[in-house]
Amino acid sequence: MLKLIFTASIFFCFTGNTVFSQSKSATTFDIDAANKAIQIQIRAFESALKKGDSAAIGNLYCVDARLLNHGSPSTVGRADIVKSLAEMIRDSITGSGFVTTGLWGSDEILAEEGTGYFAKSNGTVIARGRYLLIWKKEDGLWKIFRDTFFSDGKIKQ
Repeated sequence: MLKLIFTASIFFCFTGNTVFSQSKSATTFDIDAANKAIQIQIRAFESALKKGDSAAIGNLYCVDARLLNHGSPSTVGRADIVKSLAEMIRDSITGSGFVTTGLWGSDEILAEEGTGYFAKSNGTVIARGRYLLIWKKEDGLWKIFRDTFFSDGKIKQ
């Protein structure tokens, strides 16, 4: 066990600084361009949810993506994420809005922090909160690799 902890500590010492900070070489990675690409994907998510298109939303996720669900097991893989999104849409949750408050990373992986909401088709907001997304390049596009949402629990209906 001690050997595992030591190995993990060494791994994070050598990889921790490059994963969640902008690349040292400005010529190889443009955080502003990455942000623009991420914003396009976020607007595509919002649009597809509004249309009720779980398959289109699913295509914004990596094949090996995970939804890290609070209080229940993670949803693993694009196929299961599409099923989960389809259930959400069947429950009339088709509205959303997201605002990026922070973005860090490199040309291989990005961490995005933000605020957002989900709403029913009648406009009633059912959840507001914060989110954390890990983006990874897949087939040349930024796609969601890890996704978690933390409701602030302050919705009054």
